[in-house]
Amino acid sequence: MSLQPLSTQERARILGPAALLFAAALVIGLIFTFEVIGHIAAWPLVPQLDFDMPGTEAAWRRTHLGALMNAIAMIAFAAAGSALRLGESGRKVYIISVCITGWANSLGFLTGALFGVRGLAFGDGWSNSLNYLFFLLAAVTAFVQSWLLWQGARAAGRAENQP
Repeated sequence: MSLQPLSTQERARILGPAALLFAAALVIGLIFTFEVIGHIAAWPLVPQLDFDMPGTEAAWRRTHLGALMNAIAMIAFAAAGSALRLGESGRKVYIISVCITGWANSLGFLTGALFGVRGLAFGDGWSNSLNYLFFLLAAVTAFVQSWLLWQGARAAGRAENQP
């Protein structure tokens, strides 16, 4: 089994979804702004629309910042992939884990903002259970990607020390 860094194409499989998540975070930032000012205002593109946004200002702030941070973390994990040494299956799992962690965590924040739930425990309605499952999935895959990051870094360090 050959241990290799993530190729350019493999890193791009993380960067594409990260870019989409970053763009979604920007749209969520607009929703956060509309929640803060109490209406939709995008003059001259859209006239002022009175609309009661679901959720709270704090929830939309968390959702906006959470999605931005998850996108940035995905970009960092893609960049780190060039320094790792993993087998083919390890690289595949790493890519999938990074993407699922970023998106599931962000969708957990979004579900919380839209439905006013926290997802700290399973149950108490379908929206809270969905929120909980998004965060649970993100937590599990975050541990997997962290472990693979550690394993890949150790393997790279060992390879550098060999003659």
